[in-house]
Amino acid sequence: MADLASKGVLATLFAVALLASGQNSTITGTLTGQVIMEGFIELKLPLWARRLMTRLIAIIPVILSVMYTSQKGTVEEHIALNNLMNNSQVFLALALPFSIIPLLMITDSEKDMGHRFKNTLIVKFLGWVSVIGLTVLNMLGLPDEILSFFGDDPTARQISLAHALVILTMAFILSLLVWTIITLYKGNKGLAK
Repeated sequence: MADLASKGVLATLFAVALLASGQNSTITGTLTGQVIMEGFIELKLPLWARRLMTRLIAIIPVILSVMYTSQKGTVEEHIALNNLMNNSQVFLALALPFSIIPLLMITDSEKDMGHRFKNTLIVKFLGWVSVIGLTVLNMLGLPDEILSFFGDDPTARQISLAHALVILTMAFILSLLVWTIITLYKGNKGLAK
């Protein structure tokens, strides 16, 4: 009996540690993104709105995950949490170009980096090949990931919904990437003047 109780305590401690580390990394990433967006593309928001948005972005996925898995049995709960962790990695992979592209564009700016530390032609080439390759690979894997939300045997209606979600998600991500590139390009040109 004591063994079962200690396993429950250990499981709870592990869950709390996982939640705390996830919140720490999410809030750090969110605040970093906020500073970058505010500084480089001049997106200004009132302090209360920034705090509300960054905290909601960090906490809403956790609350939804807990609500989704709370009524399941132990095995189903583990499967759901494992799927959630896999899907969070997919989200991070899709978010990766949004950090690589500004990094490439800023380190290619002679105004920001100076002539000596500006990207060389080979670094620029390899960087853009990497970010384009990662984006294409992530987009190719996106349909399977979205379809996996509907279980092992999705219905025809769920498959058509998944295809619509894929198209909307791809269009949204690609339009955000284009907007990021254009905004950073204009910002670099403005700094050069």
